[in-house]
Amino acid sequence: MMDLRRLGIKFFCAEGATIPLVEFIPIFHRWIQQRLTDTTLIDVADYSHVPQGPGILLAAHQGNYSIDEARGRRGLAYYQKALDEDADLGASIERVARRALAVCGRLEAEPELDGRLRFEAGRFELFANDRLLAPNRPEAYDALAPQVEALATALYGPGDRRTERETDPRERLAFVVDSTGALDVATALARLDG
Repeated sequence: MMDLRRLGIKFFCAEGATIPLVEFIPIFHRWIQQRLTDTTLIDVADYSHVPQGPGILLAAHQGNYSIDEARGRRGLAYYQKALDEDADLGASIERVARRALAVCGRLEAEPELDGRLRFEAGRFELFANDRLLAPNRPEAYDALAPQVEALATALYGPGDRRTERETDPRERLAFVVDSTGALDVATALARLDG
């Protein structure tokens, strides 16, 4: 489990779930042209025709971003591919969260979206994208749960929150953490940096 590097996180939309997915395509293309993230951006893929699918995907060398609509909930998902070989699992999880939140903030500020998009950082889904190293079984959940709790504590502090686990063994190992209050992207990023 400690060798797990293919991790992902999703922050859900508080506003903007009805923005047509195709509106994100020119934004992501411009980001590639202007090199607007800390990762090497490669291409954009349109999966808007797939119901409850990956939506619009922005492929990068280190990982992929998407305006994801899995399970009928739109949000920004980021998953790293095989990065951070020198970092421990907790540091990798925090880096994945930081990258996702940074892109959430950049999208919220996009003039083309005219303030119609806002993410709720008070709730996230963290998932393992490696079924071999992290099968969706109780022992893998128990091994990863302390690192998920550490991220939740960094974002929300000690206190009440609900953590649910994906129980279907056919699905990826996933945790949904829901804090008791709303949290904006800028505050969440500041807490991770503090």
